[in-house]
Amino acid sequence: MADTVGSGPRCVALVGPYLSGKTTLLEAMLAATGAVNRKGSVKEGNMVGDASAIARKRQMSVELNIAHCRFMDEDWTILDCPGSIEFSQDGRNALMAADIAVVVVEPDASKAMAVSPILKFLADRAVPHVLFINKMDNPASSPEDTIAALQAVSEAPLVLRHVPIRDSDTTTGYVDLISQRAYQYKQGEPSTVVEVPADLADAQSMARQELLESLADFDDDLLEKLLEDVVPDEKDIYRQLIENLADDNIVPVMIGAGEIQSGVFRLWKSLRHDAPSAAKTAERRGFEATGDPVVQVFKTTQARSGKLSHVRVWSGEVRDSMQLGGERVGGLFRMFGHDQTKVDGAVAGDVVALGRLEEAKTGDVLTLSGRGEGGDPWDGPLPPVYAVAVEVDKRDDEVKLSSALAKLVEEDPSCSIEHNMDTHELVLHGQGEIHLAVAAEQLAEKY
Repeated sequence: MADTVGSGPRCVALVGPYLSGKTTLLEAMLAATGAVNRKGSVKEGNMVGDASAIARKRQMSVELNIAHCRFMDEDWTILDCPGSIEFSQDGRNALMAADIAVVVVEPDASKAMAVSPILKFLADRAVPHVLFINKMDNPASSPEDTIAALQAVSEAPLVLRHVPIRDSDTTTGYVDLISQRAYQYKQGEPSTVVEVPADLADAQSMARQELLESLADFDDDLLEKLLEDVVPDEKDIYRQLIENLADDNIVPVMIGAGEIQSGVFRLWKSLRHDAPSAAKTAERRGFEATGDPVVQVFKTTQARSGKLSHVRVWSGEVRDSMQLGGERVGGLFRMFGHDQTKVDGAVAGDVVALGRLEEAKTGDVLTLSGRGEGGDPWDGPLPPVYAVAVEVDKRDDEVKLSSALAKLVEEDPSCSIEHNMDTHELVLHGQGEIHLAVAAEQLAEKY
């Protein structure tokens, strides 16, 4: 099989609308790698993602979750992005660091419009992405209707990779349209190979032909083979899929259920074989592979130990105590939810947190000589749509509030502060009522 196995550390972003099941899928993906011994749940409040007290209290993602893991001896970082549109700044920034995005959706055609802004952002920036239709364990699931509705809001053609196998109203497995093998789900374990059901033969054949025709739109040799009724070589089909995914010409569609870990191992294998390398992503983003250290900050957080700048290493090797962006690196850390593990260094493709770079800001490109100019332009913060006045109970806390607000804005660029000259109030701007309510809770609990 043509693939990108052995291409170094890679990074995948999980994006999708609120309640599509991204953080549950994150937990299932980590369980599939052995990174967690027991898969947590939202109800129990014991997942790697959404580990903050605020997220667990609200039972929703309010910030980016970052988790490093290894799958089949390869390093991966998963960026689990909040689904609520009010917290979309984190997701937009994370996608600038990712090699590939998994767009997690529910099998519900009526919710397709909620995916539209995400698909447009990905298309505008040519970020390779796949669709994962989650919650296929729901008896009312309808992937066919969902795909039709999503195609209406996707610029690139959606290419079905799997045909679901159903037993009455239950999805029990799928047929892979390239390998033409059938798999039966086994909860918490890799799927087992089974015979392709006879009643699926026609649907499988038709879906496979549609997949090949979509790929043939970008390859004359494949088109000629199809016109001459020549069966393409399986390796050529995989090669076409990988190349067109990397160029954002197509959007492969997979199915599964994160809650019961169905289709999760197959998703991992697809990412391992199909996702572009970090070098390919750096080229897409406009970074030159010079061998010198080049990193870009995509998220800033405040930990107990101080400020952390979460970066993607685009070139070279980064080590603790070296000078980057005109400052000395005060520690390198790999993230696993809220847990951090100190490491000695990082290579191209790695995602790490750099400690105590007080002048570095989200979006900055850091090099040995200072702040770099490489890479395509970084989007500015989202414009505010909601505002509240902020005040302290005690006048003595005004200096502390100013410091806390500065840290809040540094962590979340979609927040901004204004001194209103007419009302003489300090006004906090953001993306909505929930966004600013969470910001107020963070001010009280974190800063």
